[in-house]
Amino acid sequence: MLLVQINKWLKLGMIFLFLLLNTIIVYLVNGTTSIFPFLFFIPITYAAWMSGRRCQTHFDSSMGIPNRKFFYNLLTKEFHKQKKYSSNPFHVVLITIHDFKNINDSIGHFAADLLLIKIKNRIKVCLNKGDILARWSGVEFSIIIYCQNSEKLSLVCEQIIERLRSPFEINKQQFFINASIGVSSSSPSHQSNEVLVKEAETAMRYVKERGKNNFKFYTVEMNRNSLQEKLLEANLYKALELDQFELHYQPKIDCKDNKIYGVEALIRWRKSKEVVISPNIFIPVAEKTGLIIPIGNWVLKTACEQVKKWEMINITDICISVNVSAIQIKADDFVKTVVTIIEEAGIEPHLIELEITESSIMEDSIENIMKLNELKDLGVRISLDDFGKGYSSLNYLKLLPIDTLKVDKSFIQNIENDPKEKLIIEAIIRMSKALGLTVLAEGIENISQYKLLKQLGCDAMQGYYFSKPISSEDLNIHFKNRNYVNL
Repeated sequence: MLLVQINKWLKLGMIFLFLLLNTIIVYLVNGTTSIFPFLFFIPITYAAWMSGRRCQTHFDSSMGIPNRKFFYNLLTKEFHKQKKYSSNPFHVVLITIHDFKNINDSIGHFAADLLLIKIKNRIKVCLNKGDILARWSGVEFSIIIYCQNSEKLSLVCEQIIERLRSPFEINKQQFFINASIGVSSSSPSHQSNEVLVKEAETAMRYVKERGKNNFKFYTVEMNRNSLQEKLLEANLYKALELDQFELHYQPKIDCKDNKIYGVEALIRWRKSKEVVISPNIFIPVAEKTGLIIPIGNWVLKTACEQVKKWEMINITDICISVNVSAIQIKADDFVKTVVTIIEEAGIEPHLIELEITESSIMEDSIENIMKLNELKDLGVRISLDDFGKGYSSLNYLKLLPIDTLKVDKSFIQNIENDPKEKLIIEAIIRMSKALGLTVLAEGIENISQYKLLKQLGCDAMQGYYFSKPISSEDLNIHFKNRNYVNL
């Protein structure tokens, strides 16, 4: 009732303001408040008022460009025009800006809006006269491009990506952004403009899942991939219920005495006796759907239970390293979950090592580092995996509470023949030792690599030269003789 009364008074207030403005205008023009000129100005004022209202409903005032509603109405008109008159094709381009929430949280809404305006300006510079740029959502832009040449369209998208790669300066701070672009092209076969938008969104998602900072034209194959991922997701749920996952273990060798000092736990999906699915296939889908959290918890729980089983047969001080994804680390209960699993297994925390990658801590880095510090203080070991493959920020080496630095195998593969690779590895080993870190080289495949790395002062190694990933039963046999290298 109160809301109805408020609305009523608001309407009456608007009418009164409208009449007052007209009276003032008529008086200023004619020097009279006569009703006849007053009636003349009513439609003019009303028309101007309605025009302003229409502008507000179709325009994004903060960006200075049309909004989603305007874009969608225009898209509908263009779609019907092409259907009716067989006019030239047009293209729908969707652009999304990634990880903008972190920037927003760090610099505030006002500065973040300034950054969005700068992003909009850089996009607009790349467009041709007549192309329509609109704000699709909070951090997404949409474009209708009138271009018959696909090469020119590709060039426009490349220019946008290139311009957005350059740093943005806000309040004397530099910011780098990641963007994904999806493109769909109109054709007589399209049934509706919704299909066009959906295709552009599919292409945009495709880019996002494959590294960002790129553009793709929609293809039917993208939808097939999406369907396959949906089926894989459904099967992953079943795999958890039916306990189809298993762990294999790859030994890590101490270079001082050539003995196993630990193992890396690697997940496998045994869908049937004959079919084993590689983690390279199902882990990306698990991360995308959030299933990586229950799967990751299963891996950690199984690894802790295996440590306990080894202790019961007098195989002690074997540390198991477990890979942890960025999604797991970001979970609010990550630390609590890790601690609970270790305590329930009844093992010492130092017998578990969490393997993180550089990319997994780049987002929400401060919060992630705090979580890792908490676990390190409790005795859990931390290793940085694939060093040299990703960001390789030396600043993070100083900040992260890591015990072990795992050098990516890409630096090892040609170390015998490439003097530059040898120098890089030598520099990494010296730097790590100065920081008090253990250096482990991955991907050792032959004795010459082993000897050279040992000569350079590498602390530990892992690779097929020593052993492929094997089951816990096979590993138990090897524990009887823990010497793997004969010099």
